[in-house]
Order: sequence, then structure tokens, then C-alpha cells
Amino acid sequence: MFVDPKTIAYFSSEAVLYQHNGDTDTAMARQYCISGFPTLVMLGPDGKEIDRVPGYLPTDEFIQTFRGYGKGIGTLASLEAKAADTVDRNLYLQIAEKHKYGCDKAAAATWYSKVIAAGKPKDSLSGVSRMELADMFRRAKNWDSAIFAYKQVAKDFKKTQFANDADWYTGDVYRRMKDTVKAISAFESWVAKYPKADTSDVNYTKGLIEKLKNPPAPKPEAKN
Repeated sequence: MFVDPKTIAYFSSEAVLYQHNGDTDTAMARQYCISGFPTLVMLGPDGKEIDRVPGYLPTDEFIQTFRGYGKGIGTLASLEAKAADTVDRNLYLQIAEKHKYGCDKAAAATWYSKVIAAGKPKDSLSGVSRMELADMFRRAKNWDSAIFAYKQVAKDFKKTQFANDADWYTGDVYRRMKDTVKAISAFESWVAKYPKADTSDVNYTKGLIEKLKNPPAPKPEAKN
């Protein structure tokens, strides 16, 4: 995207691009609560955040989004102002996702909960919101809450993609906890339970199981 002539022209005439390597400039990453790369944060003349774009967007969509932000269109502030006068679950979900990739995680949880409360507890938007809440627990390394949330989704959304994903991520949480026995059990259960899952997902999961069962031998310590 950044090498596209349209993007170069945009940053040459309408905005200033200031790049940071979040892996090395960790203080800047913490200041702006960067949780993934790339993340583009638009700042106003006063240095305050206007809004952000996590991840990549096609060039035209990116430029349109940032031009809109500059006019106050599509920003978090504008969406929250709109939500004050309407009950719109899709709008609530947009707001929740913006908060999730920003600094106010508690606000994200609040808006996801609004999505659920404003509809049926087991419809698709509730499923999306509950998976996102579980993902927030996982990213925050709140393992017990993440496992509980994923298991509840798997229970409440049986025979849906939500259950499929929730069962898989339960194994992933155990893996991240380094609970090898439970991780292997959860992944093997997932493979058996979802035989029609995407082949690449199945192969990837089987690869994880193999690595968990046969971890590489530790490297010998170098002699002084």
C-alpha cells in the first residue's frame, strides 16, 4: 500500500506520514496501545488521536477512510454521537471494534455487551460479540476467563462456525498457557469433532499437535 503512487501522492499533499517500528520503539507502541502491525493512527494538529486503521486496507479504501476521518466522518467520536440517538446493533459493533483496537478495552467490552443486550442472545451478532469478548480475554492473557467464554460459546452455538472457532481457540489458550496435555486433548477433540473443517485448518492443527507431542530438544548451553 505504501508504495502505491496514490498513497505516496496522498502523504505528499494531504498528510504527513511518520513511521515507527513498534518492535523496537516499544514506548511509542504502548503510548498508542498498538496491539498489531501495521496500525495507522491519524493525529490532529494538536497531537491528539482522531482515529486509526488497524491492519491493511486497499489503497483507495484507505485514502477514502483517512479523508473521511479528517472531516470527522466515520471516526469513533462521530459513531458514538450517532449511537446516542438510535438502537443499531451493527453500529454498536463498529464502535466496539474501534475501541478493541484502541486504548479503552473496557469500553470495547461495554459496547459488545450492548450488541448482545439489544438482540437475541444466540443470534449471529451476539455470536460475533461473544467471540470478540473471549478474544479480548485471550489477548489480555486472562486465561481462565477466556476458556470459560469460549466454552460457553461452544455450548450455546452448537453446530455453527462459532462453536467450531470457540473449540479451536480453547485449545489455543491451553497451548499459550503451556498446558500441553490439555492443549493436545482440545486440538485432537477439535479434529475429531469437525471432520469437514477447512483442510488447511485441519492440517495446521495436526501440525500443532505433532509439535506439542514432540517438542524440539533444548539447545545445549554454550561453554564459556
